[in-house]
Amino acid sequence: MEAGVRRPVALGIGIAVVALLGLLAVWGIDPNPAPKLPAGITEVSDPKELEEIVKVGRLEIFTSTNYLNHKVYSVRATLKNVSSKPIRLIDVKMIFVDSDKKTIKEEVRTAFEPKQRPLEPGTEYVAELAFENPPRNWNYRVPDTKVVKAAY
Repeated sequence: MEAGVRRPVALGIGIAVVALLGLLAVWGIDPNPAPKLPAGITEVSDPKELEEIVKVGRLEIFTSTNYLNHKVYSVRATLKNVSSKPIRLIDVKMIFVDSDKKTIKEEVRTAFEPKQRPLEPGTEYVAELAFENPPRNWNYRVPDTKVVKAAY
């Protein structure tokens, strides 16, 4: 009789521990964490100022497959530092359109992170932004890609 009482209690405690660990894992994993900026970094998000800091060029799109044989689309863009300061962060917005050129999805992604070596003045960086689940009615053309934030 005593063993019958212990088993449900032990089972309940085990389920509670697994549920708690699962909640902690979900809470602790952020799928798209914001890059941490070091102290003393200046962020710029004004479109006119951004034109004088970073230029986007040579946009390309290509496809590949992952190990599950799902299509992965990648946008490749060349980012050039046209300012006089080293750049530490570049965020870009990709705008997906349908066949009628109507915007169907906008997505902001970090193309250059603070953990990388600073992008020195006059240098270029080739960014690759991969995505697996494009919008259904996307026209499969290179998304319009604009710089929305830079930090130096």
